[in-house]
Amino acid sequence: MVFGLPFAMDIYIPAVPRIATLFGVSAGEMQLTLTIFMLTAGFMQLIVGPLSDCYGRRLISFIMTLIFMLGSILCSLSHHITELILFRCVQAVGACGMLVVGFAIVRDVFSGRKSAQAYSYLNGMISFSPMFAPFIGSYLDVYYGWPSTFWALWVIGLTALVVIIFCLPETLLTHHRKIFRVSIIEKYKQIAKNRIFFFYNIAASVGLSYLYLFCSISPYIIIRLLHIPEIDYGFYFCYMGISFFIGSFVSGYVVSKYGIYKTIIMGLIITLLGGIIMMTWYFMTGLMINNFIWPMLLIGIGGTFCMGAGNGGAMEPFSEDIGAAAALSGAIRFLFSGILGSIVISSNVHSTLPLAIPAIFFSIVGLIIFLSKKNQLEM
Repeated sequence: MVFGLPFAMDIYIPAVPRIATLFGVSAGEMQLTLTIFMLTAGFMQLIVGPLSDCYGRRLISFIMTLIFMLGSILCSLSHHITELILFRCVQAVGACGMLVVGFAIVRDVFSGRKSAQAYSYLNGMISFSPMFAPFIGSYLDVYYGWPSTFWALWVIGLTALVVIIFCLPETLLTHHRKIFRVSIIEKYKQIAKNRIFFFYNIAASVGLSYLYLFCSISPYIIIRLLHIPEIDYGFYFCYMGISFFIGSFVSGYVVSKYGIYKTIIMGLIITLLGGIIMMTWYFMTGLMINNFIWPMLLIGIGGTFCMGAGNGGAMEPFSEDIGAAAALSGAIRFLFSGILGSIVISSNVHSTLPLAIPAIFFSIVGLIIFLSKKNQLEM
C-alpha cells in the first residue's frame, strides 16, 4: 500500500525533462505535476484519515487503491500539461489514501518506541522506490515512452489491491470507530495544539522536504546541467534511495536503543553536516556530480532519522483518533514539502545550493528548538 505514493513520485522523474519538451512547457510548469500532486495528497489526507476512523482501514484502502489505478491510467493517456496535472490530482487522492491507511494500521498495532521503530522500518521499505523506481522509469521512457511509467504504477495498484483483498485483516475494531463529522476541523485544531505532536511532526516534515527537494531538482542538475544520459539517471538517483534505506533501518535500531528524542537530535546533526559539506564543496569546485550526490547521502540519512522518529513521536500522544492524527501529520509534511519545493524550483536551478541551504538552515533551527525544549520533548 505504501509503495504507491513514492513510486508515483519517483518513477517518472527521469522523464520530466523529456515530457516538458514534448508538451512545450517550462520547468516551472512541469514542476506543477509534482507540486500539485504533493498538495493534493496533503489536503486529501485530512479527509481520508477520518474516513478510515469511521469506516475501517480495509474498506478505505480498497477504494483508495481503485482511485490510484484509475488516476494512473488517465495520466498515461494525457496529451497536454493541463490534463496531466488534473489526472495527477486523481492519482494523488488514491496514493495518499493508501499511505494514510498504511500508517494508521501501524499505530493500530504498535505504540511507543515500537511504533517509531515500525515507522522507521516502513520508511526503509519505501526507500526501495528511490532505489529502483528511477531505473525502471528511465528504462521505460527510453524504450517504451513516458506513458509506460504510469502503466507500471497501475500494476503496483493492482498488486496492492490483491493484497488488500486476500491478506489484509481489519485492524480497527468496531468499538474504536468514530462517526465522520464536519466538526473534524475542531479535532484537527486540538491535535495541532499538542506541543509534542507539533514539534515532532515539524521534524518529520523537514526530513521529507530534503527528499522532495532532491526529487525536484535532480533531473535538471543531472540530465540538463551535467548532461548525463537519462538512461544513467537512475544510477545517481539510487544514492538517495540508499541513504533513505540505510537511514530508515539504522534509525529503527537507534530509536529502540536511545529513544525518539535523541534520534531526532542525531538526525539534525547528520543533516547539518551534509548540508555544510555540500555547500562548501560547491563553492570550492563548482557544480559536479560528486558534490551533489555524496553529501546527499548524509542529508538523506539524517532526514530519514527525523522522519521515522518524528512520525513516532508525533503519534505517541494519541490513543484515540489515530487516523485523524496520522492524516494531519501527513498533510503537514506534504504541504510543507510541496510549498518549499515550488519556491525552490520557481527560480532556475543552477547549483546544489537549493538543497544545501535548507538542510543547514532547518538543522540549525531544529537543534535550537529541540535542545531548548528537552524537558518537554524527551521520550
